[in-house]
Amino acid sequence: MTQNYFYYRTFVVLWCVATALVAGCNPATKKAPMNYVEGVITLDGEPVSGASIRFTPKDSSGGISAAGFSDENGKYKLTSMTGDFGKGTLSGEYLVTVTKYEFTDLAKPKFDAGSQTESITQESKNILPEIYRFPKTTPLTITVKQGKNTINIPLKKQ
Repeated sequence: MTQNYFYYRTFVVLWCVATALVAGCNPATKKAPMNYVEGVITLDGEPVSGASIRFTPKDSSGGISAAGFSDENGKYKLTSMTGDFGKGTLSGEYLVTVTKYEFTDLAKPKFDAGSQTESITQESKNILPEIYRFPKTTPLTITVKQGKNTINIPLKKQ
């Protein structure tokens, strides 16, 4: 083995160790009690199926992002970004964003002169009011409490 390979391998090992240590220092990655969160997403009182919902911590003092999708009845269940499927998120205040995209059939082929290739893409459109799309614009703020939370998300057309 060459000396360069030894240095490269040592660098990779040290990088992995450092990354693990930094992640371990993050309060969001420590084992804290997760709180189950479910509810129903509605738009003007009607259930919204196929919507994507995301809870983003309101400030940097705590919390952990979580997301979910609504079923055919508008019901969602959160999964934290730690990968604990269906287990919700930490207690705290969150900004809530909701989107639902509709995709067209294959769009017209587009030619990229830079790469000399032609690609066929699908176009998408968020069919929910844009105000709910980003954490900076959403009016939805909720508090997740310890234990089981049922948090319904009523959206309104603007």
